[in-house]
Amino acid sequence: MSAYLDKFRSLFLNRYFLFVLALILATEICQRCGGLPALRHAWRLEIPLLLYLYWLGNRMLRPSRRQPWLAAIPAVLLYVIFDLYHMQFGRLLRITEVAQIPELIQVLTPGIRLATFLAVGIPLTLFLRAVAWRRWKSTLAAAIPLFAICLSIALYPSGIMALFAKTQTAMVFYSDTKSAKANGRVAMMLYNEAKRRSYLQETTHYQGDTPYLKKYAKRTEQIRHQRDKRNVHLVVLESFLDPSLLGAARYSKDPAHPAFSELFGGKGSLSISPVFGGGTAQAEFEVLCGVPAMRELSGIEFDVFTGSPTPCLPYLLAEGGYQTLASNAYKPDFFNSTNAYAGMGFNSIFYPREFAPGWDSYFGTGEVGDEIYMFDGDLLDSNLAFIAEKIRASKGRPLFNYIIGMYGHLPHILDDAKRPRVLRVEGAPQLGQLERAVNQYYYRTEAIARFVQGLQRIDPESLVILVSDHLPSLDQGPLTYRSLNYLAGVEGDIHLNRIYFIENGKVTRHRTINHYDVPRIVLDYVTRGEYCRDGDGDCDFTPEESPEEKTVYREEYMTIMARAML
Repeated sequence: MSAYLDKFRSLFLNRYFLFVLALILATEICQRCGGLPALRHAWRLEIPLLLYLYWLGNRMLRPSRRQPWLAAIPAVLLYVIFDLYHMQFGRLLRITEVAQIPELIQVLTPGIRLATFLAVGIPLTLFLRAVAWRRWKSTLAAAIPLFAICLSIALYPSGIMALFAKTQTAMVFYSDTKSAKANGRVAMMLYNEAKRRSYLQETTHYQGDTPYLKKYAKRTEQIRHQRDKRNVHLVVLESFLDPSLLGAARYSKDPAHPAFSELFGGKGSLSISPVFGGGTAQAEFEVLCGVPAMRELSGIEFDVFTGSPTPCLPYLLAEGGYQTLASNAYKPDFFNSTNAYAGMGFNSIFYPREFAPGWDSYFGTGEVGDEIYMFDGDLLDSNLAFIAEKIRASKGRPLFNYIIGMYGHLPHILDDAKRPRVLRVEGAPQLGQLERAVNQYYYRTEAIARFVQGLQRIDPESLVILVSDHLPSLDQGPLTYRSLNYLAGVEGDIHLNRIYFIENGKVTRHRTINHYDVPRIVLDYVTRGEYCRDGDGDCDFTPEESPEEKTVYREEYMTIMARAML
């Protein structure tokens, strides 16, 4: 009997078994709280990888009673980061998105920065203090498999993809989350990096004369030959949540400003964003380039733009005779926007004077105070005055006026002196982020109404589009929207955002579209319907019934990205 008990202890009570069991149980709990799927399905590669990382951690540390616990820190931290990222943004972290850490740090409040630093820094410090630095040779030898995996991904990405296809559960190429359920977080991160490197090699095939570039030349001619070209104003609003779409929430008064309600009269439409909770540059990529942000070559497409001419909407309009103007309410180095905008074809790019000293700019942030980010009203008022002067001085040359705001970004802070709270959220859990965002919405809708009314006055024969980049994550990410019955819980609800159209001075409605349909709507407008009439414009504007259908845009996507990266 004693022998059996010893065998049982050696098999099931050793540190490796308990490590895997603890991770499985933890991921089961995280899954119910909005995290990624539980680990129990991913036994082919993920669990062996985790066991190896845990073994490597043990090899690195000095023997002690705390060694089994300390050795788990790297793997546990990695999993915590994966799940927190998913809870906040609704997607699986990729290796390339590590490059966005500086941008993420910029938009965190000091308190959250400190908490993050302590949550990561303290465990890592404990781990590093326990490392047996004198045994570095044996540690390097133990890490050879890890180096081999990384080197194989870097040098033979296509081979790694083929190996995954043979040994792992089938990849769900349109959903990292579903793939992670079957194959694991770390395994999918490695696979996605191999896929990215493989596709980078493939871009050379798209640098020549592709069918998409022939269509592009045809569209340029359509624009160039138009008489009395009309202006286009495209405004991307940061985290512009419509509180009326939260079915389980009630408010002490209408969250929309009366001027906004009178102007739009319930004629808002919906558009599908590629992101949730963050990643504004992905939404920008879609509304400016007209293809899905597939993340095949980078976690954020903007990051790989070099400024080389890229066949996106602004470049197309510029070649057709338009002045193309971009006004960004945040910093020039944020998401590599200067290179992206230049490559896309903007003739003039403007940032707030405070963030771009020495640059020519027509606006500043104003008195931001505790709110952190420039108020939409200040941005839109400045742009309206600027555009009015541009129209007077343009002598008939049309304008493409692109604006991207930053107000409404978490943590949705209000300056009570400037914008005191005017309503309360009722009939829902007391969520601080939500109530602040709803009060911000009231003031933002007032500013938007004033801007649109101004454009109706100075530029009535024009197209105005206002679209939310993505929904804010609020207090609990996707769970907040489920608990508050956002859009009655329809499929893909956390990617559905408000979009408004004002065509020739009148508010119009569209059925639900994708963000990447916006350029086609603009092209049809500026060509007075010729773009869609010729049958070559893909003007159905019907959201795909399944994510797989986005693959029809892959040639266009690869052509755009190949040019952007030259």
